[in-house]
Amino acid sequence: MEIVVHYLDFTIDSSEAWSELADSFVPMRHRYRAPETWYAALTAQETAAYALVHWDQRGDRISHRTPSLVRRSPGDEHYWIMVPRFGSYSAWRGDEQRRATPGSALINRFDEISRIRIPESRSYAFRVPRAEFDHRLAPAAPVHTQLDMTTGLGRVTANLITSVHDQADALADREFNALCDRIGELLCMLALGDMGPQRSQRTEAAAAIRRYVRDRVGRSDLSLPAVARALGWSPRQIRLILHEEGVTFRDLRQEEALRVARDLLAAGEVPIGEVAARTGFTPTWFSAAFKARFGETPRAFRRNRSSAAD
Repeated sequence: MEIVVHYLDFTIDSSEAWSELADSFVPMRHRYRAPETWYAALTAQETAAYALVHWDQRGDRISHRTPSLVRRSPGDEHYWIMVPRFGSYSAWRGDEQRRATPGSALINRFDEISRIRIPESRSYAFRVPRAEFDHRLAPAAPVHTQLDMTTGLGRVTANLITSVHDQADALADREFNALCDRIGELLCMLALGDMGPQRSQRTEAAAAIRRYVRDRVGRSDLSLPAVARALGWSPRQIRLILHEEGVTFRDLRQEEALRVARDLLAAGEVPIGEVAARTGFTPTWFSAAFKARFGETPRAFRRNRSSAAD
């Protein structure tokens, strides 16, 4: 299975060129305080599922998501998590302002009329599919959109984001996607609030089960008894661990199979029917489950990713 990471590396001293580049990620209307002296550098790692962007901006800009842009490009397919390292990032929806400075992060959606202000700054931006993020959050759970990245899990997550960017040349494509999966999981934990030691241990145990299943989809026996034997636990222990995390073993196994299927579809080399068979689905079940999880059918997903690559 091939997962292709696209790399971008730009140094730009034209505000018009920067607007065009920024719009390739999220279309907006841009205003610059001093367009004649604009300078910015940007690097990005991007797959069909994720993007990790870093910019070093020497200037001040304000960008608007106007009603016409929201209609033409809804922007509801992804979350963007902004992690400033120098300077700040501010976002408004109506009169409500949210702000991130070094040591914090901000979870953004661009599916409504809004505006952002980014002064001279160095920042990371992590793009994660909205479906990838939302399915981990209980529907009624309070979600924090401003995250503390200075201690504990927040600091670990910030360091992981920095390391993935710094090691771009040394990471294989599958490694990049796997690390982005993990970053998404950690950001969800932060969005749900602090965890005590006991929950942290359960979460790590659940993560070990998830990793084992993910790495063996289509290659090993992934029945509950077989997975329990391989990990040295009993089926009952696995059920209890996952129950505390709000998921069943069956749902976890299907989730990881769908992730593998997503990556196979993005690679574009394996026929859709074979993708379904490799990941343990019948064709009809596969189409329904994939659409329920990712918001589009396998055929539409492949077509849209192919069009984006052209």
